[in-house]
Amino acid sequence: MHFSTVGMCVHAEDVAAVRAFYVEVLGFTVAMDIGWFVSLRQLGHDDLEVCVVHRDHALGEDLAGPVRGVVFAFLVDDVDAEHARLRDLGVPVDVPPRAEPWGQRRFLVRDPAGTGIEIVQVTAPDPAWLAAQAAG
Repeated sequence: MHFSTVGMCVHAEDVAAVRAFYVEVLGFTVAMDIGWFVSLRQLGHDDLEVCVVHRDHALGEDLAGPVRGVVFAFLVDDVDAEHARLRDLGVPVDVPPRAEPWGQRRFLVRDPAGTGIEIVQVTAPDPAWLAAQAAG
């Protein structure tokens, strides 16, 4: 299977609040907004679309309950700078920046609909951790 675009859809009670989060905090632009449905894109990533749909719309009625187990990951060049920027914007941080032995520095926030957002910077993996994985 070949995809021309990968789209992710957030089902939300407050579409405007979720739209504002992705635009004002994560730098997306609005491709289309018809109130109950918003399509968001980011400059330079034409193959990625984040949509927001009202939880009660027929498009999402089968999935209208609380979303669990979903985390969007966005790779950045400087996770600490992004953490400072989001903190300055007043975005609550669920998990503060931390280095992971598998080669990431990351932190986690949530959008207004409760979707997990992981901001990740790729780092060098810990050699001891890699050795333990190979042995295990």
